[in-house]
Amino acid sequence: MIKLLHGDCLELMKDIPSGSVDLILTDPPYGIDFQSRRKKNKDDWMPKIQGDKEPFVAFIPELKRIVSDKGAVMIFTRWDVQHHFIQLMTDAGMKPKNVLIWDKVVHGMGDLKRAFASRYESILFWSNADFRFPDGRPTDIIRVQRVAPQNLIHPNEKPVELLETLITKTTVSGDSVLDAFMGSGSTAIACINTKRNFIGIEKDDKYFEIAKSRIEKA
Repeated sequence: MIKLLHGDCLELMKDIPSGSVDLILTDPPYGIDFQSRRKKNKDDWMPKIQGDKEPFVAFIPELKRIVSDKGAVMIFTRWDVQHHFIQLMTDAGMKPKNVLIWDKVVHGMGDLKRAFASRYESILFWSNADFRFPDGRPTDIIRVQRVAPQNLIHPNEKPVELLETLITKTTVSGDSVLDAFMGSGSTAIACINTKRNFIGIEKDDKYFEIAKSRIEKA
């Protein structure tokens, strides 16, 4: 089952039944306000992410209601803003059990003279009372090469291989996965590939149509 919802996650999540999702795996705006300018033609630049002026955490209090007793939550974030997410998760009764490290293999840009080259992102992990890893306890460092800049469909796109790894380490075939910030639909592709059910929410008109097209092809 694949269910795509077009609109504001703060409203649409209210309609998701309590305890109905086994994994919430999502990548909310961190407050980067990034604009890709890789393409020469300005008309071809990818649009900025809506709501990315500051870390978007308003969706967090609804997560605990939605996730099943055997479920888990994973939220992508970044070292300099993750404390905002950790605090609100803790306030909502979901104090993270781990901060996973996604080793992107290839580092990004940033301050070339006064800062170490960054090649990782953080993933906050929380699991509910009856959660158990389906195939033994995994490690907290996951090494998957990032999507090459020239191949990006979405400025914050995550590799399908990474998402498949996170999904298979924490769920079983037939479980349900929610991505409240679906973007270009990579989490949905990972769910299709691993035989999981998927609910995706996306507010941006352009990315919703891109995700819908990718998912239909998959």
